[in-house]
Amino acid sequence: MSLTPPLKTQRAKCWAARDAYFACLDKNGLWLNGLQVSGHDAIVALDLTKPPIRQQSDKTLTTEEREKLFVCTKDLEEFGKECLASWVFHFSMLRVKELQRKHLVDHQEAKERELQQKPDDFWNKVKERAAK
Repeated sequence: MSLTPPLKTQRAKCWAARDAYFACLDKNGLWLNGLQVSGHDAIVALDLTKPPIRQQSDKTLTTEEREKLFVCTKDLEEFGKECLASWVFHFSMLRVKELQRKHLVDHQEAKERELQQKPDDFWNKVKERAAK
């Protein structure tokens, strides 16, 4: 794609390619092509400026891991073809940031629900400490 600002039709193609790529990622439980993050600690520690994206040439990956991590390669190539490289990077980082934010909100809400189910625990702990 050229460096001139994209026209409305080009932007529409870009957004459609982005949506197809992100739908593939969602369907396969990936954050980005080559990036699958699981576990609260890993999600919290994720550095958006340098996400740990695996490469297809990584020799430590098994065939099954490689197939799972890179199942959306064709959609990513189409996304890269239809959009400016800066847009691909921008949309990708927004996706990772949003998934990270969503996980953190869901995690906090789960902790709050757990605390609401046991409202007397706090006061019982206070009484125990006061009795000591």
